[in-house]
Amino acid sequence: MCKFFKILTVMLMVLTSACSQEKTPTGQEVIVVSEDGNTVRCTFNVEIADTQEKIYHGLMGRTSIDENYGMLFDISIAPKDSDIAFWMKDTLIPLDMIFIDDNGAIYFIYQNAQPNDVTPIYTTKRPRAVLEVNAGQVEQFGIKIGDIVKTEILGNK
Repeated sequence: MCKFFKILTVMLMVLTSACSQEKTPTGQEVIVVSEDGNTVRCTFNVEIADTQEKIYHGLMGRTSIDENYGMLFDISIAPKDSDIAFWMKDTLIPLDMIFIDDNGAIYFIYQNAQPNDVTPIYTTKRPRAVLEVNAGQVEQFGIKIGDIVKTEILGNK
């Protein structure tokens, strides 16, 4: 029984530290450009979710993130035969989700995902990456389907 409580205590400490963290150091710069490449729509500083644990936790537990800040999920690490869906479980701030294909093109945008909504968000094809930013920033910067996301993760920056 004592061993169980030690394991439980360690798990709670890990979860508490992960959820209480408001912001971790940025990992990369992401630039969104128009489909023709002639207009820079915006630049985001992002954390990179490039492990299964980081992908699972995402932005859960955050009470805010800075403007022009977000998280880029590297879906290439997920098993090829797994379905990819996003949700807002334990996420406390509304988000815009930008789904990106292998070429860096945006093919689906889900705006204003609501906190704690556990409804899965699926797309018609498997994303290469997903960019989560504050709700309203897609509209604010005029980000559209077909625009290109440039970042080191995608190898196009």
